Amino acid sequence: MILQALKDYFIYLGIERRASEATIRAYEGDITQFLDFLRDELSHEAGFSDVDGLAVRSFLGRLSRRGYSKRSIARKVASLKSFFGYCVKRDLCAHDPTTGVSAPKAGRDLPVFASVAAMERMMNLPALDSRKGLRDRAVLELLYGTGMRLSELVECTIAQCNFMHGTVTVLGKRNKQRLLPLGGKAAEYLKLYLQNRFGVPESFWSSREGLHEFFGESVGEPLIAGRGKDPVSRRTVQRIVLKYLEHTAALTRMSPHVLRHTFATHLLDAGADLRAVQELLGHASLSTTQIYTHVTTERLREVYEKAHPRA
Repeated sequence: MILQALKDYFIYLGIERRASEATIRAYEGDITQFLDFLRDELSHEAGFSDVDGLAVRSFLGRLSRRGYSKRSIARKVASLKSFFGYCVKRDLCAHDPTTGVSAPKAGRDLPVFASVAAMERMMNLPALDSRKGLRDRAVLELLYGTGMRLSELVECTIAQCNFMHGTVTVLGKRNKQRLLPLGGKAAEYLKLYLQNRFGVPESFWSSREGLHEFFGESVGEPLIAGRGKDPVSRRTVQRIVLKYLEHTAALTRMSPHVLRHTFATHLLDAGADLRAVQELLGHASLSTTQIYTHVTTERLREVYEKAHPRA
């Protein structure tokens, strides 16, 4: 019964809560890990009657002993609270075993980002004499030039780009649309990639002919393609970023999200308004964006301590 409730819960997350695929996968991994723990402890598949506060705390204790970070444990607590809260509301179980269980308080990590010089070096690495190299350059320019999320890049279609106005529309969390500026470099290498992929004449970009007139049905195809007409996979984009970033910057993390962090940090370093950056990133709360102000403050302190004779 608990497994069926879990399937219904994931449907609820996707349809009613409009959670992203990444969020659903994260919740599924957390809750499945808890159920696997119970099966090991009980030697049989757990039912709702087997789950109580002690079982939840025992699970969290094991995670702590195995070296899971406070942040990771806190997310698993949130996943379990959400699932069992759903089950209680649907009268699937009599009580919520997570009641009274609190998540460990975790300090917020500062975003990992690369320098402007590192970005310049990285952009010059892809070979532009092949479609693969053009694709890689377009991917890097889009992620750094717009700050879009990995999921937004993968799901973006050609029709969402407006080259005449220099914008791209993306669909973010909870299906919220936002309009992003398609910067000069991002537009330049995206055009080169599409020219190579579809045989678009260079003169097309300066004409007033619309995308639909030239691309026809292909306008609904993925902006960055994988195999055939399928969108590029998340894993492929992750490999692209890792491949080039590891040659240009010594960072603790190297992922598409690092380019999003870098996008926001460089904007604020150059004096961009915090609320404008919030809109560009698609953050629902300004407090989420404010983490980047801590980054710039830390950098200012480092500069001061190195340069000021009385520091």
